[in-house]
Amino acid sequence: MLRGILGVVVGVIVWWVGFFFGLAQLLMYSWPAYATVAREFIVTGVSQFTTPMYAWNAVMWVLAEIAAGWIAVVIARRREAGWVLAGLLMAFLCFMHLYREWDRFPGWYNLAVALPSGAAVLLGGRLAARFVRGQGAAAGAGGDAGATAPTRI
Repeated sequence: MLRGILGVVVGVIVWWVGFFFGLAQLLMYSWPAYATVAREFIVTGVSQFTTPMYAWNAVMWVLAEIAAGWIAVVIARRREAGWVLAGLLMAFLCFMHLYREWDRFPGWYNLAVALPSGAAVLLGGRLAARFVRGQGAAAGAGGDAGATAPTRI
């Protein structure tokens, strides 16, 4: 139970930090026009992003969600942590982008951020399940008497 909670909490942190301090920063360093618009958005709250900038933002959100789902399941060693995280992130992003921020950003962008969020987290969890199962199988295959049975994923 504690591992599951820890997995979800770390998943949320990875999602938040992964986007804002990882992937978005990568865009800012590699795309000077994006950096200018992003800094202005941070200061004024006025969005002047172009369509390609919005599209890359949506892609970066999905990558952060996949990473969050992966780490949550790896830590928890249970796929249910991925489901909980997917529900939490999707509920949050649907509230933010389909209600609170709807008028602030283009509709297609709001949909592109909110709707695939749960599926992206679950994809990350599914990728992690294969990784965790592989670890458990490798530990059990060696015939080590002290090895425990692989955890159910």
